[in-house]
Amino acid sequence: MISLLPQLDPSSDALKNLKIHRTKCSMLIKNVLGPSMLEALVEDIGDFPYSIIIDESTDLSSQKVLCIMIRFLSHKEKQVVTTFYRIIQLIECDAKSVHEAIVNQLKEDGIKLENMVGIGVDGANVMVGKHNSVTSIFKKELPDLIIVKCVCHSLHLCAEKAAESLPRQLEFLVRESHNWFSYSPKRLEYYRTLYETMNNNNDPKKIQGLSGTRWLARYHAIKTILEQWEELKLLFSIAKSDDKCFMAEQLYDIMRRHPFKALLIFLQNELKHVIQLNLLFQTNNVEPNKLFEDLFLLYKNLLKRLVVPSQLEKLVDSELIEFNFREHLMHTASMYFGFDFHSISRELEEKDLLDVRERCKNFLCSLAEQIQKRLPDNLSLLKTVADLHPRVATSQVKPDIKPLLNYIQRTHVYGKKNDIESEWYQLSNKIWTNTSSSADFYFEVYNDCDAAGCKRFENISKFGLAFATVPISNASVERAFSVYNVVKNKLRNRLSIKMLQSIMMVRFSLSRNGGSCTTFNPTNKMLNLFNVNMYDFKKSESSDEDEILYNVLNNLQ
Repeated sequence: MISLLPQLDPSSDALKNLKIHRTKCSMLIKNVLGPSMLEALVEDIGDFPYSIIIDESTDLSSQKVLCIMIRFLSHKEKQVVTTFYRIIQLIECDAKSVHEAIVNQLKEDGIKLENMVGIGVDGANVMVGKHNSVTSIFKKELPDLIIVKCVCHSLHLCAEKAAESLPRQLEFLVRESHNWFSYSPKRLEYYRTLYETMNNNNDPKKIQGLSGTRWLARYHAIKTILEQWEELKLLFSIAKSDDKCFMAEQLYDIMRRHPFKALLIFLQNELKHVIQLNLLFQTNNVEPNKLFEDLFLLYKNLLKRLVVPSQLEKLVDSELIEFNFREHLMHTASMYFGFDFHSISRELEEKDLLDVRERCKNFLCSLAEQIQKRLPDNLSLLKTVADLHPRVATSQVKPDIKPLLNYIQRTHVYGKKNDIESEWYQLSNKIWTNTSSSADFYFEVYNDCDAAGCKRFENISKFGLAFATVPISNASVERAFSVYNVVKNKLRNRLSIKMLQSIMMVRFSLSRNGGSCTTFNPTNKMLNLFNVNMYDFKKSESSDEDEILYNVLNNLQ
C-alpha cells in the first residue's frame, strides 16, 4: 500500500517521502496504541468493583505465561464488560509466584486490589486447592472474595468420567468413523455419491473429530452418526465385502447391533442438556445471576430421574448437595430414558434391553455423582445472587438478602449493609424501565437522584453492580489464549511479551468497541506519542537495521 500511495499524486512531496514499514508499524503498536488503550482501560475501571479471570499456559516457545481477563463496570459504555487486561511472563507457576505476579501488576497499573470482587479460575490444584493455592492466598487478604471455579471444565470432566460406564465400542465407533474419511479423499467422494443416491442429492454432514481436552465435542459427532446411520452402515458393509477391510468389518459389526444404537441415542439425549448448559456458561449474552441456578437444576433433574420420589420430597435444596442418593435409587425398569430410547427399545431382546437400561442407569448415576462432587463450594451463595435479578428486585414480595449481606465485609465496595437492606425494599416503590438485564437495571438505579441531586439508591445499586461483575466461567480467558496462539505462531515465535501484550490489547479494544481498524479514531494522546521518541531500541530487542534507522532519525531531528 505504501508503494502505491506515491503514485496517486507524483507531484506531492508528502506522498513521495512517505515511509511506513515494519519497524515503524511495530513501534506504533508496541509503544503507542497498546499502552494508550491499556491506560484508557485502567481509567474506565477507576475506583469501581471488578473481577479477574486467570489461567496459565505454556506457549510454543516453552515460555510460561499468565493471561488475565478483567470484568468490570464500564461507566463509559454503561454495561458490564469482560475484556483482555494483561499477559504476564512467569518464571515459576506455583501459587505464591502467580499471586505475586497478579498483585504487582495491579499495583503497577494503579488498579486497587481492595476493589476486587471475584476471581475466576480453572480446577487446577494450584488455583483452587484448600491450602496454599492462589485463591486461598487471595482469601487471606480479601475474606469476602468470591471464588468461581470454571463450570465448563467441570462439565467436560463429569461427562468423560460418566462415559466410562458405557461400552468401549461406542468410543471406537465415533473415533474411527471420523478417521475413515479424514485421510482419504477417495473414500469421502465415494460416500458422498452413495449418500446422494440414497437421499436425493443431499450433501452428507462431516463427522467431527474428537478432542482430548473437550470431551463434550463428541456430542456433535454422535448426532451426525445417528443422522446418517443407515448410510454409514451400508458404506462399511460394502467396504467389508469388496475391499476385505478389517476396520470396516469392525465398524459394521457395531452398527448392525441394536443395543449400541440404543446407547448412542441415550447418550445423545443426555449430552444435549449438558452441552446447552455448557454453552450458556461460555456466552456473554445471558443473565449471569441465573446461571448457577441452572447448574443446580441440571443436578436436581438427574436426581429426580434416579431417586425414589418419596425420598426427594423430604429434602430441601441445600440438603441435596450432600445427599447420598445411591442408597435410594429407583428400580431400573421405573427409570425414564427419553422418547427416542423408548422407541428403539422395542427392537431389543429382553436380555439386551435389561443390560442397556442398566448401563444407562450407571451413566446417569455416575454423571450425577460427578456433578455433585464438582459443584462449587459456594454454590448456595452464587444461587442467592439470582435474587438480585431486576424482576425479583422490583416485585412487591421479595426474598431476604441477609445471606448476601452476611457474606460481604467491604462497605466501600458494596455499600453500607443497613442502607442496602432498606433501599432493597424501597425499589418496588418506583417504576423502572430497564428490567431485563441486571447491569442495565442497576445502572439506572445508580443514576436515580432526588430533588437535591443526591442518589436515592446508592447503596443497593453499588451492591447489585458489584455482584454483576462476578465471573461466570473461564471461557473468556480460553478465547484469549486462542488469540494468543494465532498471534504467536511458528513463523512469529520470537515476539516479545510487550509486543504480544500490545497486539492483544489492540485486538480486544477494537472488538469491544464494535469497530475495526478502518473506523478507528486515534485519541490526542496517541497522536502526541506518535513521534521519534516511540523508538525505544535496546540491544536485546533490536537489530542492526533498527539501530541505523534510529541514528538516522536522531540526526534528522
